Amino acid sequence: MSILNVLYQSNNSYAPITGVSMTSLMENNKDIEVINFYVLDDQISDENVEKMKSVCAKFGRNIIFVDTEEILNQLKSLKVAPFKNTYTTYFKLFAIHNLDLPTDRVLQLDGDTVINGSLKALCEMDLTDCVCAATYDCTMNSYKPMIDIPLTDKYYNCGVLLINQKAWRDDHCQQRIVEHLAHVRNGYYTVDQDIINVLFRKKIKYLDLTYNFNSGFFIYGVKESLKMYDLKPEYYNTVEEIEAAMKDPVIYHCMGAMTGRPWEKDSIHPQNDIFDRYLAISPWHDFEKVTVNRKRIFKMQRMLYKALPRPMYIPLHRLAQRKYLSDMNKMVNP
Repeated sequence: MSILNVLYQSNNSYAPITGVSMTSLMENNKDIEVINFYVLDDQISDENVEKMKSVCAKFGRNIIFVDTEEILNQLKSLKVAPFKNTYTTYFKLFAIHNLDLPTDRVLQLDGDTVINGSLKALCEMDLTDCVCAATYDCTMNSYKPMIDIPLTDKYYNCGVLLINQKAWRDDHCQQRIVEHLAHVRNGYYTVDQDIINVLFRKKIKYLDLTYNFNSGFFIYGVKESLKMYDLKPEYYNTVEEIEAAMKDPVIYHCMGAMTGRPWEKDSIHPQNDIFDRYLAISPWHDFEKVTVNRKRIFKMQRMLYKALPRPMYIPLHRLAQRKYLSDMNKMVNP
């Protein structure tokens, strides 16, 4: 019997987006006998809790809400800075160890994912000798040395993690995270993702790109993205691998600020249609898309993205992204 355990973390403002992700997962995985959702609850409203329960009941799936107050207190005691005014993104680091799972694994998903196909293979993927499986992250390669990772090392995206809970416990991952935050460094720009890469990247198994396909490849182009971020086959995917996965990804990761996100007003995001499809069949079908007030520098960059041919825009984006990452790294780690 196939059993899929799924972990989300969400605050109330992100709950409708997470709910759409859950809906898409259930709609495309009706052949999995048992699906258990675990939601790390950062003050989700009663209304959104009931909507999550109702959509799970509709598909005959289980959902458990995990209280995060103890985790929040621990993070504050470690003097960890909030990420975009919230601690939510840290929660999984402190929840995985104690989850009461019926199998050895849990699939952690960010709320900004849309599931477009079957996840059944992940129920049985071999996770021997690794704490988790993940895809590579499409980010500036020059960011790695800022967090003491060599340029040629692989760096993974943690928006989709297939976690081996037994290995996580046996390797004392949570204890190592606490010790690192307490004694080495407690400020990272991409927060949980940086911490997992810094501590565990040598024990991460590669997960096929189809299970976490970054929307940036649709927005900027495949070859353009690799050039922009200085990503080479020694530590990233090849053009051929990306183009193959791009045809029909199992999981879309709806990233890409230049276009706006699918749940934002005036978005021109490439995954707008697929997000809206699952939004329409979810309990959040009347969700009013949000207005995001971005800084002037971002608005200028977005204007250039819309106006310039890609070969002219890409070098400007690379310069802006390098400066942004450097500035953010200095801010979180003075």
